[in-house]
Amino acid sequence: MSLLSQARELRQQAVAGHQPAPLFAIDREETLIIPTSAGEVKVYVHWPLMPAHHMIINFHGSGFIFPINDWDRLFCQKLSYRTHAAVFDVDYPLAPEHPFPQPLEASYTVIEEIHQRYPLFGAPTLIGHSAGGNLIIGTQLLALRRQTDLAQRLILDYPVLDLDTTPEEKPFPDGAVNVISPETARLFNRFYRQNQAPGNPLISPTLASADELREFPATSILTADHDTLMNEAETFGQELVAAGTQVTCRRYPNSLHGFTVNETGAYEQAINDITRTVLADWHA
Repeated sequence: MSLLSQARELRQQAVAGHQPAPLFAIDREETLIIPTSAGEVKVYVHWPLMPAHHMIINFHGSGFIFPINDWDRLFCQKLSYRTHAAVFDVDYPLAPEHPFPQPLEASYTVIEEIHQRYPLFGAPTLIGHSAGGNLIIGTQLLALRRQTDLAQRLILDYPVLDLDTTPEEKPFPDGAVNVISPETARLFNRFYRQNQAPGNPLISPTLASADELREFPATSILTADHDTLMNEAETFGQELVAAGTQVTCRRYPNSLHGFTVNETGAYEQAINDITRTVLADWHA
């Protein structure tokens, strides 16, 4: 079976098992269309009811293959409501139709374009969930290489940061295999990287050197204690600290991969922490 056929099958399974998110229609929404090297990218903008004073750019979790869904929308709506920020939710290109580096380069372009369109907001806060966390780190590594504008802060929510280690070699705490099995994780990695050689920090950010991480933006990391990705995210936090970056890292108990957006486990504490972080940066 081809990579595309396998991805389509996984997408169909996700749709069949999807539980709709509750409605939370108290913000104003619009859609931006931003041209990139991988085609046009839709960005769903959630405006607070009061005037926005800053902006957040959100990159949803996807396994690199799943599109935005209503739980992602709900997360952005609530975040806009709680922080009084304009929240830009990026529907970035997906693998295997768009393998590395296409989603990364498109994400970099989108961030640059949003920043240019809304200069009064200043540097954005970037939030990345799972695969989205991988992408936002990559955009900042590119910005450092290209000497372009950096984000104010990154918030990494249970990010996948090591695609070089096979999933079977990673620890699987209780319940983790029921969320993403090693077989499925291996497929996700293959969809995204395809024929790329190992050792690339733009694919596996845990491989970034101290020199590459120097001057990296302030970063907040959220991990779940029953997530197989917990160790690599916390390892990356330690690497950032060693490179001189301001880092906060918190592990949430009784929580699985996806808990923040799917509203399970300790999600309320996580949302409160994200809100406090965004507001503290705004008032700093």
